[in-house]
Amino acid sequence: MKANRNSSRNQIAAWTLFAMAMLLAQVSSGAQTYHFANGISATVHGADEINDALVLDKDGGRELVHPAVGSLVLDAAGRDWVPMDEYAVVGALESMTGFATHVDVDVFVLPAPPAEIGSSFARRGAIYLSPGTGVVPASTIAYVTTHEMGHVLTWAFLDGRQARWDEYLQVRGLDESNLSTDARHADRAREIIAEDIRFLFGGSLATRSGTIENHDLVTPDRVAGLDSLLAGYFRAEIAAPRFVAARAFPNPCNPLTTIEMALDSDSDVTSGSAVLRIYDIRGALISTVVGGHVANGSVSIQWHGTDDFGGAAASGRYLYQLQLGRNLGKGSVTLVR
Repeated sequence: MKANRNSSRNQIAAWTLFAMAMLLAQVSSGAQTYHFANGISATVHGADEINDALVLDKDGGRELVHPAVGSLVLDAAGRDWVPMDEYAVVGALESMTGFATHVDVDVFVLPAPPAEIGSSFARRGAIYLSPGTGVVPASTIAYVTTHEMGHVLTWAFLDGRQARWDEYLQVRGLDESNLSTDARHADRAREIIAEDIRFLFGGSLATRSGTIENHDLVTPDRVAGLDSLLAGYFRAEIAAPRFVAARAFPNPCNPLTTIEMALDSDSDVTSGSAVLRIYDIRGALISTVVGGHVANGSVSIQWHGTDDFGGAAASGRYLYQLQLGRNLGKGSVTLVR
């Protein structure tokens, strides 16, 4: 019986390892989207996926082109870089606690440093994680990831709301000079609040040091009411979408088509912020187009029959979803080449 038990355990262990390997293969082969209990939805783009999408620029650098990125030039090939571990990145975001929100973020685990900046950074709804010259420690990954997530949350919930910035500066004991880009990096309000978010809401690995970047300031846990203030800012009220009429013309198309959507009369929207998503009939996302033109109670945006990497989409029927503010239109278009 003992031998049989050991055999069964070995089989279970073997199947567990196989399942883990299959999961690793799925994650490394393309972007994976994770939805965490804290309300963060993160689409993680692994180094392998990014490497496959890179193109050479005229100066020999490698360029990443993606709807969430625009264009990002990476250092030229020639040095061995070690990308951050994707699972450690996911774990860092999942471990953020103490708030409930609703925010989407694209995370790019870069295979080489950004040529211009040279280190990790964030832009609006995206985080770009720079590799190391050796294996990057899990605590460093957690520190950097949650700091950059702090920037994403700041852009989402403080920018455009001057009253929130004023309140934060007052509670934190800062002033208008901290908002200046001329201030020392560690003295800038954006860096201070990103560190506050990491320190207050990051997991044990992200907060292991017990310090913040600016050693002239008290740690945020010693600032009365700061944690509840920030958590209150991040608390998002999710408005239900308003389904409105949409159409594609010409339809069928070869390959250019315009998607037009009617807008409710009380819509407070502007040109350039519409998002068009094109799916194949199996539901796989093919292309994301950001932009659009608002006029005469409607918004229009064009799809050129290409995928997210600039390749020509195959002939066939595609589903589209156009969103601007709370307005959401859906339909289908047939591409004929």
